[in-house]
Amino acid sequence: MNVRVASAARSRWLELACALLPLVVAACGPAQQVTASPPQASPLEFVGEWGMKGEGPGELADPAGIAVDLNNRVYLADRRTGLLQKFESSGVPSLAYSDASVRSTSALTVDSGDAIYVADARGGRVWIHFPEGDPLRNFRVIPQRAADAFSGFCVTADGRIIVPDPDGGRIQAFAAAGRLESTWKLPPSPAGKSARPVAVAAGLDEFVYIADSASGRIAKFTNRGAQVALWDAPADAVSAPLRGIGVSRSHLFALRGVEPQLEVWTFDGVRVLTDTLGGRLNAAPPAAVYFAVSRDEQIFVLDAGRQRVLRFRLNLQPR
Repeated sequence: MNVRVASAARSRWLELACALLPLVVAACGPAQQVTASPPQASPLEFVGEWGMKGEGPGELADPAGIAVDLNNRVYLADRRTGLLQKFESSGVPSLAYSDASVRSTSALTVDSGDAIYVADARGGRVWIHFPEGDPLRNFRVIPQRAADAFSGFCVTADGRIIVPDPDGGRIQAFAAAGRLESTWKLPPSPAGKSARPVAVAAGLDEFVYIADSASGRIAKFTNRGAQVALWDAPADAVSAPLRGIGVSRSHLFALRGVEPQLEVWTFDGVRVLTDTLGGRLNAAPPAAVYFAVSRDEQIFVLDAGRQRVLRFRLNLQPR
């Protein structure tokens, strides 16, 4: 082909392409700009922390056990000073009183009338105080060999006091006056390992939820002691022992592992969230971490070794 003719043909094709380009753009619409999606924030929001080291009212020296009432007030026992203290959720102190029972505290809870329950797992006794600190009564429970034998007990809506017996692999249920009514035995693990319940929590649904540190399972019982469900530890958490359990209006919470992670479960046994709490507790000794959950899904974590309380809020719709 003649070189001049070929060049003319290429020019005509180029002119045609340029003429058609606006029509193609109009038909296809403007080019779409692709942008990266921003990272999704965790539904577990860190609200802040509070706590002042010291040995006076409003200060923390050797805190152990934490509880929260229906008005989101936080209760802490201090074994060194013997002070039982109450704080607003923001950390403002509102009550402090001294009692000998506080010096051996293993766990705390409060009932719907704000009576305060102090458990000494090793000594085998639970003390009950009126909301302002005056002693009401005490009763015996099965003593435990380990000083940190259990981290949580509870009072049901009908007044029953539910206390773990880790050494016996069972639960003790007491009447409001302190009389033992029944014991509930937890089944062993599939490998035959005896259960070791370390914490219990009562829900508004009248069920009691039990953390088994030996198998990592969560058990669900009626408040009369009938087993309803038994949820195995997730595959990624089999070797991470359960350390505590709590209940809100809409979810079940479990604290698990040496470097603690908070799990959120539905009441039918589906884990919907696992959160490392921002790594804020990675250096905390395992026995020095306690937590409590409010009905409106605020989570208060006591980092006892650093004399502080971490406050979180769950923003997750119930399933």
